[in-house]
Amino acid sequence: MKKEDIHLGDTVTAKVKEDMEAPFTGTVQKVYENSALLTITDYAAGDRQNAAELNFKIVINFKAITKNLGGGVIDPEPAPEEEN
Repeated sequence: MKKEDIHLGDTVTAKVKEDMEAPFTGTVQKVYENSALLTITDYAAGDRQNAAELNFKIVINFKAITKNLGGGVIDPEPAPEEEN
């Protein structure tokens, strides 16, 4: 996945072997240069302990995002300032 495909509020599915054993769903809270901060919203029953240890938040590389389910807001371009 590329940075331009990820927006604040998007719901995404991801797979991160180091922290979660199964794929999970999360909501994008912040977008960085090569990664995103997610709030973990849905996970496998076996990952309950892992999600709790992460306080239901995780920073993942865009490469770990397997699908963007949408729902976020595309940041509009700022309006140019008028000269007086």
